[in-house]
Amino acid sequence: MGLDEHDGRTLHDLGTDRVSSGDVGCEPQASLGDKRVRRSEFFSGAGRIAAAVGLGGGVGSALASAATASAITPSQPPNSKAAPGASKRAQKAACIEVTFSPFFTQIFQVPMAAYIKAKKIPWGLTFGNENGSIPTGIQLYNQYVADNYGLMILSTGDEMTTWQSTVEKSTKAGVVFINHSTQAVSGATQNTFFSHKQGGIEVGNAAVAWAKKNGITKPVVGLLGNLADPQGSKRTTWAWNTIKAKIPGSTLAGSVTAYNTAAIGATGAANLLAAHPDINIMICFDTISGVGALTSCTHAGKTDRTKFFLGCVDVEDATLKLIASQNSIMQANFGTFFAYSGILMIRDGITAHSGKPIYPTRLLYGQAITTPAQAKSFDTIAYDPLNPKYAYVYNKYFKYLNAHVATGQVPPGQ
Repeated sequence: MGLDEHDGRTLHDLGTDRVSSGDVGCEPQASLGDKRVRRSEFFSGAGRIAAAVGLGGGVGSALASAATASAITPSQPPNSKAAPGASKRAQKAACIEVTFSPFFTQIFQVPMAAYIKAKKIPWGLTFGNENGSIPTGIQLYNQYVADNYGLMILSTGDEMTTWQSTVEKSTKAGVVFINHSTQAVSGATQNTFFSHKQGGIEVGNAAVAWAKKNGITKPVVGLLGNLADPQGSKRTTWAWNTIKAKIPGSTLAGSVTAYNTAAIGATGAANLLAAHPDINIMICFDTISGVGALTSCTHAGKTDRTKFFLGCVDVEDATLKLIASQNSIMQANFGTFFAYSGILMIRDGITAHSGKPIYPTRLLYGQAITTPAQAKSFDTIAYDPLNPKYAYVYNKYFKYLNAHVATGQVPPGQ
């Protein structure tokens, strides 16, 4: 049953965009072939996906073949299976995001919908907005489960102990649950992990290179992080560890919790700069908060890119453009191929729904982006996950593990 047959009024009140297999992004009823892609039209990569799939079934099928490539897998067969009866649940998938933003539209909503249409997969697809509230997220999740959804995906920075009982109850009832959050949760059919440590190290290295290039021997560093999350906090702590190790004269001015919204990023950056106006390196947990931080830095007079460095773990079109322009203090992103990860979640989730085993853990890696050439290359590749030319990304930047990870645990090396 397609989602257009489902009464979504209750879900809409909670913050839901319903997307059928022929819809795009987070605007209901926006056809993939419609040139008026609305919210996502300014994303060059997202627009390419929409345009390519809308050209016709032959082209769509050819592009979709790229997503059949597998991430690097262990030699053992996968050992995570959905509970008996999973295939009896409806062919409907829901992805709950921590917030609706251009970042999530670009990395999940557009490519997931494009993949489903290109592969002619008879599944409905819904996106829900947690709006930064765990109770709202759990309420949405339970509503989808009650509406017989077969696949649930969560992408958030929440403390996952509060989610554990909800997840375990649903997966025991046959729901396939893919966790794409900053922490693992027990009961997940699959936990996917962003390498927060690698992201922090790479952005830290970029800051070090910037400082040395500009003759800054005693950097003063401010961090906007997800400090309560033992995994997410590694993005900023490892950036600082890297800077301190390579430039011993560095000083950590302060760390504040600021992530997931531009408003919170702006407030966090403004507070740090008010207390420590000598900060000349600022590292942000994500680009969402980073865009807000950029506004506050600009208001504080931090506009000279040779004297102030702003770096973010994550990437999106707006911040790539700033890096490519070379006239902004936004000088580094850490690019992870999230659009490809979103397609793997759909593929793995549907596989588990059919009764076949999948790997219980998947790791996501990425690369630092600091130059116009790197920004252009990433922008070309990262948002075109159905293009056979870029099928290598599935193998190069993702790795499956056959280890189950419980709430509070991390895979080896992470």
